[in-house]
Amino acid sequence: MKTTTAASLADIELDLPIRAVVDDLAGFADRLSLFAGPEQGYAAFAAETFQVDDIADRAAGHAGEVMRFLALAGTSGPMQVAFFFDMLIGLSFLNAASTIAVALVPPRPPRDFAARRRVLGDVIAAVGGDADFVEAARKAFAHGDLSGPAEVETVFHATTAFSIDDMRDDQPTVLGLEQGLSLMAFVRELASPAVLVERAALQLDDTARFARTIEEQADLDRERLDRLQRAAHGANLLAAADLARACLIDAVADDDNSVKGRVEDQAARLIDQRLRDIVMFAGTMAERLRELRRMQRQVGDRYESL
Repeated sequence: MKTTTAASLADIELDLPIRAVVDDLAGFADRLSLFAGPEQGYAAFAAETFQVDDIADRAAGHAGEVMRFLALAGTSGPMQVAFFFDMLIGLSFLNAASTIAVALVPPRPPRDFAARRRVLGDVIAAVGGDADFVEAARKAFAHGDLSGPAEVETVFHATTAFSIDDMRDDQPTVLGLEQGLSLMAFVRELASPAVLVERAALQLDDTARFARTIEEQADLDRERLDRLQRAAHGANLLAAADLARACLIDAVADDDNSVKGRVEDQAARLIDQRLRDIVMFAGTMAERLRELRRMQRQVGDRYESL
């Protein structure tokens, strides 16, 4: 890892070249392949395994870099803070996406459950006394493994950021302030939230179609029935991921045409309450990103008045 002893944001040694950044919700959705057709593709996706502890490490890594930015911002001039503010937004977005992805991925081995507890504990420790946020987080992470407050360790876990040489254009990874130029480009080139909502709607249409096939064809063999059930589950997972990501992008987009209402409409179609709770939690996290955008405008206005 490349490290610098920086006294302010101006001392950060920014890495080049600018590289593509992939957040964990995008990385989750990218695992889908429809080459063999929707039914087979969604079913295969539902059987995918994800390294939940690695996603949890990325959530902690980005949270640590957010804290590092805030510490350096305290010793930096308003011009420096205004110039680098998209780095803070990018890191906060990546942290939110990783956190939501940990909640979204169905846990399998015991280490997955441990990672979920760790991330939920980090969320609770970070938000302090915000009871509504904590409640939304607990609902999103509920999966039969987190039944009470005593089971969650509310101590923040830090990890390290990688250098630009560790980045892969098609994979999520931890970024630090040194990758600030890539972070700023990432924030400015995010996908359209409206497109993500439309894609989620199509995935939910596929879910409904799979459910109708199961209901209407009583003579399905066991193999086909299992595939259709897994396909419906996979399509629902992907729809939830797209809706959650749309919430986050909507919060930082410059477009005034919010997709919040459309997200809520599509989220109501999700089969599992767990997935609906995750999208609601994404909306709660999005409000914090939206507040960062407001702060950025205020910092910019103060700089322009100097």
